[in-house]
Amino acid sequence: MKRVTEPELMNSPLNVKAYSEADFSIGDKKFVSDIEKYICRFGKQICVNNVIVDLGCGPGNITERVSLKWPMAKVIGIDGSQEMIDVAIKRKYSSRENKRLSGMTYIKQNISEMCSEGSNKIPFANFVISNSLLHHMHNPSNFWEAIKRISFSGSLQVHRDLRRPSSAKEVLALQRKYLPKAPQVLIDDYHASLYAAFTVSEVKDQLKIAGLDHLKVFELNDRYLEIVGIC
Repeated sequence: MKRVTEPELMNSPLNVKAYSEADFSIGDKKFVSDIEKYICRFGKQICVNNVIVDLGCGPGNITERVSLKWPMAKVIGIDGSQEMIDVAIKRKYSSRENKRLSGMTYIKQNISEMCSEGSNKIPFANFVISNSLLHHMHNPSNFWEAIKRISFSGSLQVHRDLRRPSSAKEVLALQRKYLPKAPQVLIDDYHASLYAAFTVSEVKDQLKIAGLDHLKVFELNDRYLEIVGIC
């Protein structure tokens, strides 16, 4: 199935509201658990003042979980959508865990511009994570160049994304399985994201071009792929 791009940024108030109010807690919890698993597997430790960057943080649901899990670290959520950043900040200050989130901050920054000169407001990171960001990139090389620009040598990379199904029939089946009763705006976004996603083979090609082919890419259950390794 041919890839069809979707908007890089989620700016529409209707889309932002639907996405930020959706319950992704099961998947978010699993992703943070995977991050912890890879930290152990690669012999890493999160220490005081380590920097964890969550690229494409959206409304901050995973950023917040990471900050609560590793409060000794400086956790930075980055997103190009001001609307999403506004939701994330509001969420932080309305949280009952607000006092435990003092090490968490948000920065509005378009990922596609992070690989260019003048984007030095992003500190170097010891750990870089992302969830469902890569498929938004019209030019995925910008994603990998941004990662190289902000990562310390030896940084751990954990990136999870949807992978593109083989047919429109499979797209519909996945939506009916995972979002059977969601608002129509969320269903439409999910369809668009599946069409915009990459295959494992395509991501491997991207990594080879970026000089990051030492990172591992593999399928994860029936709809995701993960990219993991030391940068």
